[in-house]
Amino acid sequence: MKKLSVLLTIFVLFTLLVTACAPAVDEPAEETEVEETEVEEPEVDEPVVDEPEVDEPEVDEPEVEETEEMMTLDVTIDFWHVYSDEPGEALQALVDQFNAENAYGITVAAFNQGNYSDVEDKFNAGIQSGDLPHVVMAYTNTLTDWYSVDSIIDLNPYIEDAQYGLTAEELADLYPHLKAAGSTPDGAWIAFPMTQSANVLVYNFTWAEELGFDAAPATSAELEEQICAAAAYNDGLGNPDLAGTGGLVYYPSSTNFLHFLYAFGGDELNDDMTAYDFNTAEAVDTAMYILSLKEQGCVWQTESYPNPEQAQRKALITMSSTAGLPYYEAAFADEANDDEWGFIAAPGPDGTLAVDAFQQMLGVVPSVYEEELASWLFIKWLTSPEIQAEWVRASGYYGTQLSTEALLEDYLAENPVWATGVALAAIGPSEPQTFPAWSSVRRALGDMAAELWNATDQAQVEAILEAYTQTANELVEEAQ
Repeated sequence: MKKLSVLLTIFVLFTLLVTACAPAVDEPAEETEVEETEVEEPEVDEPVVDEPEVDEPEVDEPEVEETEEMMTLDVTIDFWHVYSDEPGEALQALVDQFNAENAYGITVAAFNQGNYSDVEDKFNAGIQSGDLPHVVMAYTNTLTDWYSVDSIIDLNPYIEDAQYGLTAEELADLYPHLKAAGSTPDGAWIAFPMTQSANVLVYNFTWAEELGFDAAPATSAELEEQICAAAAYNDGLGNPDLAGTGGLVYYPSSTNFLHFLYAFGGDELNDDMTAYDFNTAEAVDTAMYILSLKEQGCVWQTESYPNPEQAQRKALITMSSTAGLPYYEAAFADEANDDEWGFIAAPGPDGTLAVDAFQQMLGVVPSVYEEELASWLFIKWLTSPEIQAEWVRASGYYGTQLSTEALLEDYLAENPVWATGVALAAIGPSEPQTFPAWSSVRRALGDMAAELWNATDQAQVEAILEAYTQTANELVEEAQ
């Protein structure tokens, strides 16, 4: 941090003397141009009045040279990510571009480490062995766990740095909820958003219209009406292959239960945000609503991901991550089904709309100053609007900045289904991933959702929610 303070001091002095604006310092070429304008030409030196102004830049020249030396880092940083196949190739192309173009002497070595669970396992092993990357992709709850054992740094000093950080305009460009989603309760910004996705409802507009509904459901009551109508329609066809199908495909998972809980106005914490509390009126109402749909035969389950069944009109609505878009497109194409379909939010009793938003986050591992700075500069470049727009086109994920959307107007027009998710990813909310023990609590939540699915009455629902609340807070105590 002492080095960072020296950098800040040098930069402030340099700024006062040459009146250069902070954003220009990010580009080495622009620094050279500023230096060239300070060359003392005879025409400038001749007037006696101008001599004091010319002498001031001469004093500052050693500081400019010193800044240039600090910007040449000459380091290699390892980057662990989760992408393979076409997205992995696209990400590697961006890494290659950064390596070729950055003026800091930074080389990034990118490694696909499998899925997020694989990354977590390898990183946990690396904490013991010391074999860790410099930049790692993970969900916020995982980065929070690593931060608690001093294996992830607080990015605030780099984000706020006058020379290498983000300007006020760049910070304001982030979707409002993303800083909070990546920050701990004590204000450490440990997870920086690369892109985001969301758990949404996949809705068949064409079939709904044929069933008599001219708009997507705006309340939970309307949702119930539509999926029950679809289930009744398929049952009435007399086709054994369609019996029990037609409504909503629902799996009692942590993600799906939370998605409906948010729509019903609930969350995972108590009123003063100090402990977990799942035994709330909203949670009870959510569980009873799902049980009611089950009892009416309006929800059902498939053996695997439900995109083929939705393309076959065996489901009016399914639940999926927006990242599943290519698989739905392929399923509808395989069935030669030209129905209009897209993403919608889950509606609550009062019309509250919600999704369960996820961010693909980047964290920096503690190291020497030059490597930490290089890691941040790579993250800053990779998440800049222009580069993020390239990644969105290649991956199908959603951006994290308002200005990125403006760079994707043609992509929005060419991909109308993807376009329906842009606003949804921004409304959230997100899970409390920086709250203590959320990784463990979330895993247990899957078991609770399964128990709720098999409950028989409200008293049993309340008992399950109360027991789980106690379990969640015990997990917090164990983690401390």
